[in-house]
Amino acid sequence: MSKSQIRLVISMAGMFLLSITVYKWKAFTHFGWTVILFKIFVALSFLMIFYGIGRLLRLPIAACLAIPLLLEIGSWRYIRHVIGVNQSADKQNIGVLDQWVNYRDVIQFNRQFSSYSPDLGYTLRPGSEGYHQDLEYKNKFSVNKSGLRDNNQALVDPKIIFLGDSFTMGWGIDQDKTFAHLTGQMNAAKSLNAGVSSYGTFREMLMLSKLQRDSCKVLVIQYCDNDLEENTARNAPGSSQEPLTLEKFQDVGIFNRLNEGYFPMRFTYFFVREKDLFKRIFTSPGQVWQDSEMAFTSWISGQPMPGVKPLAIKSEAMVAEHTNQFFKILTKIRAIYGGQIIVLHLDGRYTKPELINGFEAAGKKRQDSNLHFLRACDVLTAQDYYPVDGHLNEAGHYKIADELTRIIREKALLK
Repeated sequence: MSKSQIRLVISMAGMFLLSITVYKWKAFTHFGWTVILFKIFVALSFLMIFYGIGRLLRLPIAACLAIPLLLEIGSWRYIRHVIGVNQSADKQNIGVLDQWVNYRDVIQFNRQFSSYSPDLGYTLRPGSEGYHQDLEYKNKFSVNKSGLRDNNQALVDPKIIFLGDSFTMGWGIDQDKTFAHLTGQMNAAKSLNAGVSSYGTFREMLMLSKLQRDSCKVLVIQYCDNDLEENTARNAPGSSQEPLTLEKFQDVGIFNRLNEGYFPMRFTYFFVREKDLFKRIFTSPGQVWQDSEMAFTSWISGQPMPGVKPLAIKSEAMVAEHTNQFFKILTKIRAIYGGQIIVLHLDGRYTKPELINGFEAAGKKRQDSNLHFLRACDVLTAQDYYPVDGHLNEAGHYKIADELTRIIREKALLK
């Protein structure tokens, strides 16, 4: 074979290798060594593609190797641009980066922080300490002996207990900046942050049953849209939902390693995979060019991309389903806790009003004078969320803590 033929084969082999990581990536999620192999394949495929093409064009070897590096730097700089321009936007539009949530390091399955639980599925690893980070944050986590993001002293005689998922736990926020910590601080009352990422209301109820409750004056329950699946399954008589087994937990943990930390060409790979460039560059090159031009224009102008999608509004039937399943579990919570309860709803990137409206209406019918509602949708704006990650940022947590404090003081809930 001639040198030109060899170089062509190298570039084609690189494209084949990259296509395997794009379209058959699940094949690499079964073992620790396959995860490492995946990351090697991604980096190697880009090197092979641009080395082969570059040498065909008679570029110096150094230039061939520099092209993937420049692509990765460009991808990273574009990501930083999207984050920056959307942090202050009234209506955020992050384009393809709305898929980045599938590439995050999920803390409850992170090797450092994950711990299997037969009844809860998982908690944070008791006694663990370290950092959790992604594109928009790097935060230290300290986990107590109950697998919660708080200290051991908070487990003893807490006056305010917080139940919820990653929003309450403080995903993307320092431990002393969560609304759970700030609310306790603002009210000079010991608080316990019992939020665990991805818990639905049912597991939050199970967690509450394991905690000291006799000292609790106020129980704060944070609801999220994705609680519905768990709540519905656990409320159904003879539910067929299979519990999370240790084997499944370990499998998901291996899968999560794909997203733990940085590996060479990670950001460029994201755009290739999520924009499906291999397919679209042949089937719809005009659209690929139009998308690229729009992204480049946004980058140069320093403005968000146009064309913000309208917010999806839940139907009355869907609101009723969320409300029905939530209040079934709230009845069970009332069986083990009879004090003051504040309910709030938070959701990624933007919290809409219809769910809390449904909860409030159902609450009035119950005539429970110790049941209160915080309307987060009335106090939060787009700037209170991380544009890409979707969780509350520091400003959002402070607003929720401030509003909780207002309710606690106006209604004298701690007396």
